[in-house]
Amino acid sequence: MRRIVIVGFESAGMTAAAAARMVDPAAEITVIERRPYAIYHPCGIPFAIGGEVPDIQKLIESTPPMPNVEVRTATEAIALNAKAKKVEIQELKTKKRSAVKYDALILATGSYAFKPPIPGIALSGVHVVKTVEDGQAIIDELGLAKRAAVIGAGPIGLETAAALKGRGLEVVLVEALPSVLPNMLDPDMAGLVVRKLQENGVEVICGQVVKKILGKQRVSSISVGERELLADLVIVATGVRPEVKLAKGAGIELGKTGGIKVDERMRTSAEGVYAAGDCAETFSAITKRPVLSQLSTAAIHMGKVAGTNAAGGEARFEGALSTAVTTEYGFEIASTGLTTEAAKRAGIDPIAGRIRMLDKPRYYPGGKPITVKLLVEPEEHRLIGGQIVGSDGAAERANLLALAIKRGMTVEELSWIDYCYVPPVCDVFEPLVVAVEAVLRKL
Repeated sequence: MRRIVIVGFESAGMTAAAAARMVDPAAEITVIERRPYAIYHPCGIPFAIGGEVPDIQKLIESTPPMPNVEVRTATEAIALNAKAKKVEIQELKTKKRSAVKYDALILATGSYAFKPPIPGIALSGVHVVKTVEDGQAIIDELGLAKRAAVIGAGPIGLETAAALKGRGLEVVLVEALPSVLPNMLDPDMAGLVVRKLQENGVEVICGQVVKKILGKQRVSSISVGERELLADLVIVATGVRPEVKLAKGAGIELGKTGGIKVDERMRTSAEGVYAAGDCAETFSAITKRPVLSQLSTAAIHMGKVAGTNAAGGEARFEGALSTAVTTEYGFEIASTGLTTEAAKRAGIDPIAGRIRMLDKPRYYPGGKPITVKLLVEPEEHRLIGGQIVGSDGAAERANLLALAIKRGMTVEELSWIDYCYVPPVCDVFEPLVVAVEAVLRKL
């Protein structure tokens, strides 16, 4: 009987367990998870803070029934001996230690919230947004706080800023880079998002760093540039870092990005050891360069590949596009592939086409603006990136563009896609095709 051990039970680990069981139903699968509960949904935390999810505990789920899969919660993997093929574990309540042997091991250890070295970051009232416990701690302070500062303008930062504003707090959002959502949007597209935030009362400061978090025992203000801004609640949303302590301790090779280096089958440098999810360094589907794609959707794909191969099957990862979506004040903001800056770092000077139009015919009531930007590789005319900001349909269009990129479609091919039309739903001119035409005029 094949023994498979999985460390971590978030998106990658859970999917790996399901995939492994499908390939080898007789395999003995053991999951090690340090949390006291098996499954939770971190992407829902900002919406629990904002009250759209009325009870944050609903983000926690019990372990789904999986034959031959044992999930050991409140148990930590503290050491890995890759040569002996065993994992040393410790039960967190009893401190009891034991060893689990494996034929195949999947590291799905995830990531941890990054805290930049800002003086005062350990003060009371300063929080990250990573776990249910983090979210509950923020919710518990909502009645005490009047002014919040959110450091970091990625999706979690923006969603949390909007959530806190909706709870009646004054909110300032601070981003060190020149624009918000820098890994998703070009600055011109990000400007649409900033305008929406400002219209709803969120102050946005870009291109400046938080120098200090001030206060005695509890935060009272932050220092940004030459300004001191009052804040009795601070949210640090400066991204995550791969959790690689277990792998590093076992001598497993790490990649340039700091994640566990894997090949297209999710194999690490240690025999019989795979890695998937936030902890793994994978590759861009476009540039083939090493990347961290720390999204639940990417983790699910990687987990499926790792679980399939660990159980004796055959699967290969096609690379990451980091297709992502967030929502602010009725806006859907979605992207896939490369931004202009990312393309240039890879040696590509893309041709861009951007359009803005209504998502329904002008004569039909209820039409709302949608802005689409496409990036195209100039030599072969392949689509390499797409960004959509609008009230409806951004996510679905980003998904379609992701498929087009994965299949190597040119903009000429994309211009001939069939699409549907009825006035209450959409215009006769599909915004993606209109954006394609804008690119074609530049080729």
